[in-house]
Amino acid sequence: MNSNHVSLRKANVRCRTTMMVGEKLQVEEIVITEKTPCLLEPRKITVSAQTDQPLNEVLPILYLAIPHSNYSKAFGSVTFLRRGKLVTIYSSGKINLGCVVREEIAKDLLEDLKKLINKAFEYFKAHGQPDSKLIEIRGKVSPLTIYNLLPKTNCKECGEQGCFTFAAKLCNGEKTLQGCPSLELAKYAENKSQIKNLLQPIKLE
Repeated sequence: MNSNHVSLRKANVRCRTTMMVGEKLQVEEIVITEKTPCLLEPRKITVSAQTDQPLNEVLPILYLAIPHSNYSKAFGSVTFLRRGKLVTIYSSGKINLGCVVREEIAKDLLEDLKKLINKAFEYFKAHGQPDSKLIEIRGKVSPLTIYNLLPKTNCKECGEQGCFTFAAKLCNGEKTLQGCPSLELAKYAENKSQIKNLLQPIKLE
């Protein structure tokens, strides 16, 4: 038997086993475990919460689906901005929220995160773990990567002095693709698609 077929069979068995062990594969509850004063803004609070199951299967999916997020394989975490708040999700199911004014705001944000996490679980059930090459490519995306796909006309219609500045702000989330009118032209359609796929390889929302 071809060794590739054997490897593929083993991979499928591992995938099925994972799904059998975590049958429900969705978060049903997120409980707030700690509230502490925000160091930067003492009138606000930082919140720690815990999901009712581990999130190791969906962490890479969340990373690839949330533009401008940061993934740490060593710490098992994904960090990103959601509704203007800093969020860190850990593979253990722990969730840290940055400074919020009231607990009610934190609860509302956690409910929103639960929906997002469950969409990632739906993706996992349908497609399994994403290719590790996608994670590697996403981690190497830089302003220069994006700049090389832009029209490079330096037309300033985006409000910036040049295309490289726009590329840098696109990478960190300060700008969107709609900010570059030239990318709407038919001749740049493929470039626009490539940029989208680099910044957000997986679509959950």
